[in-house]
Amino acid sequence: MKSTLALSLGLAVILGLGAALPVSAATTTATSAAAAKPTHYYVSLKAKGPGCEVVAMKPTTKLMVGKHSFKTEADASKAMAGDKACKA
Repeated sequence: MKSTLALSLGLAVILGLGAALPVSAATTTATSAAAAKPTHYYVSLKAKGPGCEVVAMKPTTKLMVGKHSFKTEADASKAMAGDKACKA
């Protein structure tokens, strides 16, 4: 009798957590998506092939073009278009 009661309580707890988990997971996903928006953009040489690309993280394994970060992707794209190293 005790084992049946313990099993029933354990099952109820698991089902209760299962119902609450998707709500908290959705909240976490929405919050992290808003926090994941890049604040700076960089111009970097492409790893393979000629040319440059705009990246959201400061390049560590690729060569960064220039010494500045840009607040918007559009500003980084303009700088990339005007840089001699990116015209290949």
